Amino acid sequence: MGHRKKVHAFIHAKPTDDFAHEMIRYGDDKKSTHIHLTQDTRKGVVTPQHTDWSFKLDGVLHDASQDLAYETVSKEVVSRALNGYNGNLIN
Repeated sequence: MGHRKKVHAFIHAKPTDDFAHEMIRYGDDKKSTHIHLTQDTRKGVVTPQHTDWSFKLDGVLHDASQDLAYETVSKEVVSRALNGYNGNLIN
Protein backbone atom coordinates (compact mmCIF):
# COMPACT_ATOMS: atom_id res chain seq x y z
CA MET A 1 0.00 0.00 0.00
CA GLY A 2 1.27 3.46 -0.86
CA HIS A 3 2.04 6.33 1.47
CA ARG A 4 -1.12 7.99 2.78
CA LYS A 5 -1.55 11.37 4.34
CA LYS A 6 -4.18 12.22 6.92
CA VAL A 7 -7.10 14.55 6.34
CA HIS A 8 -6.30 18.09 7.47
CA ALA A 9 -8.90 20.43 8.93
CA PHE A 10 -8.59 24.23 8.99
CA ILE A 11 -10.96 27.10 9.71
CA HIS A 12 -10.66 30.28 7.65
CA ALA A 13 -12.79 32.88 9.40
CA LYS A 14 -13.20 36.36 7.93
CA PRO A 15 -15.18 38.36 10.51
CA THR A 16 -17.85 40.71 9.25
CA ASP A 17 -19.98 43.27 11.07
CA ASP A 18 -22.53 40.56 11.94
CA PHE A 19 -19.95 37.86 12.78
CA ALA A 20 -20.84 35.85 15.90
CA HIS A 21 -17.99 37.23 18.05
CA GLU A 22 -19.71 36.33 21.32
CA MET A 23 -20.29 32.71 20.25
CA ILE A 24 -16.94 31.69 18.73
CA ARG A 25 -13.61 31.72 20.53
CA TYR A 26 -10.25 30.64 19.10
CA GLY A 27 -7.55 29.00 21.20
CA ASP A 28 -4.21 30.69 21.80
CA ASP A 29 -2.59 27.65 20.18
CA LYS A 30 -4.12 28.67 16.79
CA LYS A 31 -5.34 25.07 16.47
CA SER A 32 -8.59 24.97 18.42
CA THR A 33 -11.96 26.64 18.55
CA HIS A 34 -14.83 26.69 21.02
CA ILE A 35 -18.42 27.45 20.06
CA HIS A 36 -21.06 28.38 22.64
CA LEU A 37 -24.72 28.86 21.71
CA THR A 38 -26.82 30.84 24.12
CA GLN A 39 -30.38 29.73 24.53
CA ASP A 40 -32.82 32.55 23.89
CA THR A 41 -36.44 31.47 24.28
CA ARG A 42 -37.69 34.95 23.35
CA LYS A 43 -36.82 34.30 19.70
CA GLY A 44 -39.03 31.20 19.61
CA VAL A 45 -36.21 29.10 18.21
CA VAL A 46 -35.76 25.50 19.25
CA THR A 47 -32.15 25.20 20.34
CA PRO A 48 -30.10 22.02 20.30
CA GLN A 49 -29.63 19.98 23.46
CA HIS A 50 -25.88 20.67 23.37
CA THR A 51 -24.80 24.29 23.53
CA ASP A 52 -21.01 23.92 23.65
CA TRP A 53 -18.61 22.38 21.14
CA SER A 54 -14.82 22.34 21.02
CA PHE A 55 -12.74 21.34 18.02
CA LYS A 56 -9.04 20.57 17.65
CA LEU A 57 -7.80 21.44 14.16
CA ASP A 58 -4.62 21.59 12.11
CA GLY A 59 -4.94 25.36 12.05
CA VAL A 60 -7.15 28.39 12.55
CA LEU A 61 -6.75 31.19 10.01
CA HIS A 62 -8.62 33.95 11.80
CA ASP A 63 -8.94 37.10 9.72
CA ALA A 64 -6.22 35.79 7.36
CA SER A 65 -5.84 36.96 3.77
CA GLN A 66 -6.82 34.77 0.82
CA ASP A 67 -3.12 34.55 -0.10
CA LEU A 68 -2.20 33.20 3.34
CA ALA A 69 -5.11 30.74 3.27
CA TYR A 70 -4.01 29.46 -0.17
CA GLU A 71 -0.36 29.11 0.87
CA THR A 72 -1.25 27.36 4.13
CA VAL A 73 -4.09 25.08 3.02
CA SER A 74 -4.55 24.80 -0.73
CA LYS A 75 -1.22 25.15 -2.48
CA GLU A 76 0.02 21.59 -1.81
CA VAL A 77 -3.37 20.03 -2.59
CA VAL A 78 -3.61 21.87 -5.93
CA SER A 79 -0.02 21.03 -6.83
CA ARG A 80 -0.50 17.33 -6.05
CA ALA A 81 -3.79 17.25 -7.98
CA LEU A 82 -2.04 18.69 -11.03
CA ASN A 83 0.46 15.83 -10.70
CA GLY A 84 -2.30 13.21 -10.74
CA TYR A 85 -3.03 12.68 -7.06
CA ASN A 86 -6.50 12.95 -5.53
CA GLY A 87 -7.22 16.08 -3.55
CA ASN A 88 -10.27 17.77 -2.09
CA LEU A 89 -10.87 21.24 -0.72
CA ILE A 90 -14.24 21.88 0.90
CA ASN A 91 -15.44 25.40 1.41
